Amino acid sequence: FESSAMSYLTQQDSIYSVKDCNWNFITKKVAQLFKERKLKDLQLRQVSQALMSFVGHANDNTFSLEYKRTLMKDGMRSLRESLNEEIQRTGDLLTALGELWSEFMREIVPNLQLMFANIKNLKAKGDSVERITLEHFRDEVVLQTEIEVALIRAKSEDQEIPKNLIQMLLILGNMANTDKSDNQRRICDMCAQVVYPYLNPFGSG
Repeated sequence: FESSAMSYLTQQDSIYSVKDCNWNFITKKVAQLFKERKLKDLQLRQVSQALMSFVGHANDNTFSLEYKRTLMKDGMRSLRESLNEEIQRTGDLLTALGELWSEFMREIVPNLQLMFANIKNLKAKGDSVERITLEHFRDEVVLQTEIEVALIRAKSEDQEIPKNLIQMLLILGNMANTDKSDNQRRICDMCAQVVYPYLNPFGSG
């Protein structure tokens, strides 16, 4: 019995070692993507391989939990730091946020989708890497700024709103079909400020 128990524990330790090694590699490469905005094709393939091995040694919920808890938290922190540096340099929040959004959608989101395209448990839950990523961008980047104040000021001074910022608000606003949170309401209220006409799913407030 003791021999069987030791064999089982050794096997479990080996599984956790493989899982942790693969997850550490994935975490490192995703952090690199958020910081440098790009990964080489070989690096993307390596991440996909590590991910398949990780998922093979993890339960169904582990990936989605870790994606939200570590990959997104760390990634969005990197984007906030980049945004703050640009705002300090230019003093223009709306332009800086619009440019960050364009880069985010052009470089980061497509690469995340490629990396994690085969995660079946997300699809089974009706979720997606893109949706989770957009929610975190909304909550941890956009709504951590003074964007609402900046929009009111721009409107009062008859300033043109950057087109990429309007696109950002509309794409994030589309999540209202399934998200009725206060954060989603704030996004939709901002859409109503910059798009005419706009049918606010939360009403006129």
